[in-house]
Amino acid sequence: MGESQGGCPVEGYGSAIYWLETAPEVPNPPLTADIKADVCVVGGGFTGLWTSYELKSADPAMKLVLIEGDEIAHGASGRNGGFAMTLLDMSLHHFVKNVGADAAKAAHKAVAESVEAIGRVCDEREIDCDYTHGGLLVVATNPAQQVRIEKDLEAAEELGLRDFKALTGDEAQGLVHSPTYQAGMLEEHCAVLNPAKLARGLKRVLAEMAVEIYEGSPATGLEEVSQGVKVSTPLGSVTADQTVLATNAWASRLPALSRKIVPLYTYIILTEPLSDEQMDSIGWAGRHGIEDKRNYVHYYRLTADNRILWGGSDGVIYRDLGIKPRYDRNDAIFAKLEKTFKTTFPQLSEVGFSHRWGGPVAMTVRFIPVFGTLDGDRVHYGCGYNGHGVAPSHTGGRILSDLVLERDRGYGDLCFVNSKELAFPKNPVSWIGAELTRKALLKQDRAMDSGKDAGDMDPPLLRLMSKLG
Repeated sequence: MGESQGGCPVEGYGSAIYWLETAPEVPNPPLTADIKADVCVVGGGFTGLWTSYELKSADPAMKLVLIEGDEIAHGASGRNGGFAMTLLDMSLHHFVKNVGADAAKAAHKAVAESVEAIGRVCDEREIDCDYTHGGLLVVATNPAQQVRIEKDLEAAEELGLRDFKALTGDEAQGLVHSPTYQAGMLEEHCAVLNPAKLARGLKRVLAEMAVEIYEGSPATGLEEVSQGVKVSTPLGSVTADQTVLATNAWASRLPALSRKIVPLYTYIILTEPLSDEQMDSIGWAGRHGIEDKRNYVHYYRLTADNRILWGGSDGVIYRDLGIKPRYDRNDAIFAKLEKTFKTTFPQLSEVGFSHRWGGPVAMTVRFIPVFGTLDGDRVHYGCGYNGHGVAPSHTGGRILSDLVLERDRGYGDLCFVNSKELAFPKNPVSWIGAELTRKALLKQDRAMDSGKDAGDMDPPLLRLMSKLG
């Protein structure tokens, strides 16, 4: 899909990011000096924030500097759907196939703990981010998706997980009134929240913990020096004993990480606040997060003021693998999202839409995150949440802090830490392979939507990429 689909604005839509509107604040000044620190964290999204929180909680005397290229929550941490969920792969079934049962169970347990821990930190630190622990409702809108739910339930049983419950179509429709639901699955460990409020609440907490935060300070250079690692910015530098690279999709701009991920843009639309009558027409008393079982899922949830956030359907990997403001808009996908929204909720066909936005997520070859330490043992990294980063980034903060502190709490044993990673080839081969995989997955989605049995989530090209890296 080319860049031309950015197009002109769709009439009747705003383009601002709703979450950021709800959490306005003045950014911190940029770094304008050459300073030293024990640890420098690069990136002011959830991974960098949670890593900083874990490090300062463990060692309050540590001098920790966090630099952010734009402002806190500018990237995916301020643009996502706000689902704190356990998913680390395309599905639980796929994850077990990908890494094995024991590794999948350990990772699921760690991220499920993070879902709960985020809520505890918000309570303890008085972060008001509208955290609502309603669980995740996964729905099937055709027979092929129903088969996928059955496979996830079988995987949960294999792992001994008791927090997954099968639902009939009537039971799913009883929870949320959509005529499209044919079956469902309810997972206990999921919360929805306002991601910008969480990120900027964490910024406040870190300031109270004496973390130095500099915004408008992109990393322009990274080099090992006699005193440690020097991270350069346009107006200054940080020389630290150890450095954490927590840039997620923006890792594509760092030579050391650029082949570990590719940025894929995903898009969201948001309704006007629903009236009481409209709310009654859809039920949704449990305020679950909801996803279907497409490859490119539709994901949706209620906001605190009873809007419906509706995202997914398609994604775009741009030919240059770039991250640019003009890619935040894609009118063709916005129109597709509005159409699928009205199919799912025909009783809301007259509802208006107030916001639309997009942003990049970091995709990896195997659809699971990558964490580790670069050569030299002073630079640690974590990225590649594949669109599911709200809760796993909290786990990532625990992983990265343990790598920095050389402590063993078991997080370093998770299957995506210091594992054999599959790298994307250099562009343009990388874009060609990623785009062919994307099209194969979308072809499966269209087949399922038309009532055909599309098979498993591994199209042949994806299996080949996993084998060849």
